[in-house]
Amino acid sequence: LRDGMKWEPSEYGDGYWKATDPSGLFGLIAVATEAREFLRVYAGPDSQWLKQADDLYSNNGERKSRETGIRALGDLLEAWCRQVRRGVAEVVGERTLNEITGTRIDLMGQVRQLLEDKQGHPAAPIMLCGAALEIALRALAYAQNVPYPDRPGINKLTAALRTAKLITAQDVKDLDSCAGMRNLAAHGQFDTLSLERAGLMEQ
Repeated sequence: LRDGMKWEPSEYGDGYWKATDPSGLFGLIAVATEAREFLRVYAGPDSQWLKQADDLYSNNGERKSRETGIRALGDLLEAWCRQVRRGVAEVVGERTLNEITGTRIDLMGQVRQLLEDKQGHPAAPIMLCGAALEIALRALAYAQNVPYPDRPGINKLTAALRTAKLITAQDVKDLDSCAGMRNLAAHGQFDTLSLERAGLMEQ
């Protein structure tokens, strides 16, 4: 946000920033777009940080030049980072994602313990694997701002992530298989379940 610019003094003692090479202006605009999107995702779509960024960009840095507005975004981003480091500002969703990640790790620890018990029933680790998988998919959707319905299951989350092109067609097949095993365990259809299949699901 500060590279590729030079300061142009004006006759009134003020000045403005200008692209060193006019052909580089489009690159600066692209970087500015990335910066605004960064603030939208991590500072929040309703934050004053994003509002100020949009204002600076749209009014060309208090009507000085487009490059001046772009450069001001760099100052704004630095200020936001300082606030985050001091604990004054919070990264949107960070606390929630940390809680989700911690819960998933705890569940997978329990799954591994159950798999080590060769006398145990496979339904238990499969159910816990399914829960951990659903948490992970929900976290991915949340982090990427992918909309999903209330009380989504693995299948609905998978469909939403596939629509957003965040997972592949092969991922969908694997996830559908996991969802199928979880449903069998949930409905007491244990005939086709085994610790081996549970182990594959855990991987």
